[in-house]
Amino acid sequence: MLDERLQRVSEFITGRKMLDIGSDHAYLPIEAVSRGIVQYAICGEVVKGPYESTVRNIERENMTDRIEARFGSGLEVAKPEDAVDTVTICGMGGPLIADILQSGFDHLGGFSRLVLQANTHTYPIRKVLVALGYEIIEETVIQDGHHFYEIIVAEAGDADYDEAALTFGPILLEKREPAFTRKLERELEHQQNIYQNLRNNSSNTQRLKEVSDTIHTLKEVLEQ
Repeated sequence: MLDERLQRVSEFITGRKMLDIGSDHAYLPIEAVSRGIVQYAICGEVVKGPYESTVRNIERENMTDRIEARFGSGLEVAKPEDAVDTVTICGMGGPLIADILQSGFDHLGGFSRLVLQANTHTYPIRKVLVALGYEIIEETVIQDGHHFYEIIVAEAGDADYDEAALTFGPILLEKREPAFTRKLERELEHQQNIYQNLRNNSSNTQRLKEVSDTIHTLKEVLEQ
């Protein structure tokens, strides 16, 4: 059984074959194949321990004929002839996901749907998606206790996003989901605390201005 975060990710998977990067125990591919969301899955894992756990879980579920585990870094585990329909990259920071896409995209050999779940800093993901020739077709925010996770779904297309859309998400800005608003409110409170600490304990005027600008931007978005 998947947690809410991966359950939401699974709802955006489409096509016959998926590739899950950083698969970590193969929970998502096993669920996707079991439920008939896809017929075949490839799991990529760069860390030895999680890779071995992935292999064991696939064997335990008797799915070795439908799920393949590959040991390697990022999208380098993929080959163009795999012809995967959906690529999932979950549970990482935004900069790392962006780097995985940028450095290994040619290994896909085409424009697979991308379902990306970032723990932090989604700005670089959106920048890279535009550079690779993708447009964002869906976004959502999942709240788990004090943590917020963003899911970005992208497909081939021309897109040109302004700074606000790159920072906060073009679809999230339109939908204004309650979890998205709560995420921004939490970030605003965090930045205001940083600002007060800097005012009381630091002479770094440049950093003070940066935080002040961030607070102003967050307030503007929340008031829209």
